[in-house]
Amino acid sequence: MASRLGGDSRMIYSLGDRIPFGKLILFAIQMMLSVFVATVLIANICGVAVSGALVGAGCGTLAYILITKGQSPMFISNSGAFVAPIIIALTSCGYEGAVIGCFVIWIIYTIFGLIFSHVPVESIYKIFPKSLIGAVTVVIGINLMPFILTYVQINGETNMWGISVAIITMIAIALFSHYAKGIVKILPFLLGTLVGYVYAVVLTITNIFPVVDFSVFENMRLFALPDLAISHVNWYKFIELPQLIPLIILFIAYTISAMMEALSDHAALGGIIGIDLYQKPGLNRIFAGEGLANAVSGLLGGLGACSYGEGVACVGFSKVASAKVSGAAALILILMGFFVPVQAFISSIPACVFAGAAIVLYGFIACSGIKMLQQVDLNGQKNLIIVSAVLSLGISGLAIGGTDFSISATALALMAGIILNLVLKNKD
Repeated sequence: MASRLGGDSRMIYSLGDRIPFGKLILFAIQMMLSVFVATVLIANICGVAVSGALVGAGCGTLAYILITKGQSPMFISNSGAFVAPIIIALTSCGYEGAVIGCFVIWIIYTIFGLIFSHVPVESIYKIFPKSLIGAVTVVIGINLMPFILTYVQINGETNMWGISVAIITMIAIALFSHYAKGIVKILPFLLGTLVGYVYAVVLTITNIFPVVDFSVFENMRLFALPDLAISHVNWYKFIELPQLIPLIILFIAYTISAMMEALSDHAALGGIIGIDLYQKPGLNRIFAGEGLANAVSGLLGGLGACSYGEGVACVGFSKVASAKVSGAAALILILMGFFVPVQAFISSIPACVFAGAAIVLYGFIACSGIKMLQQVDLNGQKNLIIVSAVLSLGISGLAIGGTDFSISATALALMAGIILNLVLKNKD
């Protein structure tokens, strides 16, 4: 099915294609690496166990794949969109509050999924035209780019060695992607990450600069049960209404904001793989899948979940569009929650290595949006106004709200674009 969004459908492996087992594992490791840093970072920010967060993200992705019937290669993991409400819930009500919040997310997503099950896809595209989705996709990529500055830091500080690791990794990814042939060509992030890691190890063992933290391997056990959020929940604990009602309202508000970004992520992914995901599996299953992923992630990891732009870019760059890859990557995350040496090894890869991959991944997302916009008539006043407003609002960093609640610049840009699209009429 050709995409209404005009993406490149020339995938090496498309949805439903059989992938040899060996290649599948390599693709899955590559996908896992693309989402690993953000997954762990959010767990650390919220103060929950990394092992539980990994299991929660993996099981949440499998739940999404189940609901969408394997018709979307999206990866679902710990969401930065829900960091603020999760922290508030944990602080005020403990894990019980976080789990309740994630179930609220599930309910809201399910309600909107039921609504969209009765809305024709043509009506959806009247609300979300190509001009809007293209501009928002550009915004998503650009707004992810500041994280590169965080990733490249070593011990909280930016230095030339951390930057050099990121640059070496980026160059390796580019060379593998551009010049390599066969299986090597479609594993640029995996191989580029290995090159960057080896370089970081050399810097460390030669005492040039301590980039890699080998202490994660000390006193290491082979196997350990993950620290799951559900084990901290007191099912008999009563949360009083003065605490519960504001918490529910808070999560409802954040969920609506996150849904806006989920719409953009799936539109971008559909444009890349050449399949209209709004039509198949449909927004009803997409929302139902993300909702269930949140319930699962909340119970196991104590965190809200969302679609990952890093996963979208990984699909586009490798040209491997299969939910089997996302599912296998999810299984790897789950296994990592049990096997301490695997956790230690992945954790030992410094963030500056992932920064090199992020340079390419985040730029790719923005470029995907630009490709969509190339098919939009910007000579038309309506399209020009929508694209201009979305880009300005989204890139400006303008957000609504404060500590307790906020609407991200990306979500605000999308909502503004929807309003402009509905209010403005095309001129003859």
